Amino acid sequence: MKFPQNIAIISDEVSQDLPVISACLREFRLPGIELRSLNGRAFKDLTRSDIAEVITASRAEGWRVVGCATPVFKCDLDDTAAIAAHRDIFKRSLEVAHELNADLLRVFTFLRTPHPAEPAKQQRVIEHLHGLVALAAGSGIRLGVENEHSCLAATADETLAILAPLPADRVGAIWDPCNVLYVPGAAPATPADLGRLAPRLFHLHVKDAVRHTTHKSGSAHIAAGTPVGLGEVNWPAHLRALQTTGYGGLLSLETHWRLEKIDEKLLHLPAGHAFSHGGEVASRTCLHNLKSLLETL
Repeated sequence: MKFPQNIAIISDEVSQDLPVISACLREFRLPGIELRSLNGRAFKDLTRSDIAEVITASRAEGWRVVGCATPVFKCDLDDTAAIAAHRDIFKRSLEVAHELNADLLRVFTFLRTPHPAEPAKQQRVIEHLHGLVALAAGSGIRLGVENEHSCLAATADETLAILAPLPADRVGAIWDPCNVLYVPGAAPATPADLGRLAPRLFHLHVKDAVRHTTHKSGSAHIAAGTPVGLGEVNWPAHLRALQTTGYGGLLSLETHWRLEKIDEKLLHLPAGHAFSHGGEVASRTCLHNLKSLLETL
């Protein structure tokens, strides 16, 4: 892994304004962005004008859209209407990805409920993901399943169980070891997890956090974002593990830390100006930290 060629940024972690994002790409010589919200609109609400702006800027400045961060299936597994709406979002997202020449769409595994590893529950998730694979057939676009603390696949074991029956060339992991820190009671992600995930690894997200005990019993934890390299993820060890696996893909910075605390609701569904406020300064700090980490490997 090398800086900057293997590093991208998630757009709204820097700004809602494309000129500001582009300036950051130029400064750090990064190859592109993972597109999430822009111009105050969530990915699912991006307009034709928004997409045209991204296409024009990327072509003019020589960067690319490395993936599209959709909210698909960050909804209740028992909500039939929501699932239908998310399938429609996915169909539109396929069209947007094609226009942007992006080959990766981020999706989720439904909102977390008790007993997330229950086989019958995982099978339902797998069936819904098979449905997305069918919708994407012939498009050349891959599905990246992100592990997310608020969803049924949050840990490496949960993610691998859901990926196993799905076609490996079409569906893989967008792995975020930091997200595991937000799962109450879960052991932190380890570099060894990367070895197990390696055959299904499409992409990685980079952020950092520290855990805080919130109950006297010590049984429940939440995490708070920190600059990359200053939290509990142990990024040096994870980056060394990536090198060992031979991973040659990209890492997207997903800062999720600000000098002013971000509202938890915004962290669940990142979008808009309130989420991006303070992101440019925070992301520059994290990019400098990540550069230093990679240079010391």
